Amino acid sequence: MDLEPLTAERRRQQTRAYLLRAAAQVFEERGFYGATMDEVAAVAGFTKGAVYSNFKNKEDLFMALFQANYEREMDALQATLQASEVPPQARLSDFVDMLQDEGRQVGTNFGLLYQEFWLYAARNPAVRARLIELEDENVRAVGEIIQSERLRLGLEPLESPDRVARVITMIFHGIGMLRVLQPEVADDALIETAISFVARGLDAGATG
Repeated sequence: MDLEPLTAERRRQQTRAYLLRAAAQVFEERGFYGATMDEVAAVAGFTKGAVYSNFKNKEDLFMALFQANYEREMDALQATLQASEVPPQARLSDFVDMLQDEGRQVGTNFGLLYQEFWLYAARNPAVRARLIELEDENVRAVGEIIQSERLRLGLEPLESPDRVARVITMIFHGIGMLRVLQPEVADDALIETAISFVARGLDAGATG
């Protein structure tokens, strides 16, 4: 097998990915306010200069981590939907497994980290604008998946997929927050109920 050349761009991508993994660990342990770029560099085994050559500041690093998580979640959702021709409401356990796996990857404190950063962004206009942009991108991605799935199932497209997608994302943001205070409540049964609720709504023939 021929090896791909380790170009400067590939090295940069590898360094960035490694820094994001280190950042996830540090934020998980220390929270947004408690974490420092020095700690991320130390965990990753790089100099602080290497961190700043990839991310402007801690906010930029945190936003990049959020974006990477969202992209992975969208990939996992697409893969789960495409894994079978059986409608989602008939295989809820597949989606529960997917969400639980995503939960393990982001860590038990992700809901708390999201709230911590949300409050920080709410008081910082520039950061708030970036977070809104990222959230809107995520909502649009979910909306596109919804439309594609309805077409695949022979249903009419929704008139407002982004609005529906925003409701869905807020439901699962709420479950993530619940995991922080009452993890025993945010169990598989609750997640399955939420997925079933969403799936029934999306399977309806209405166009609203």
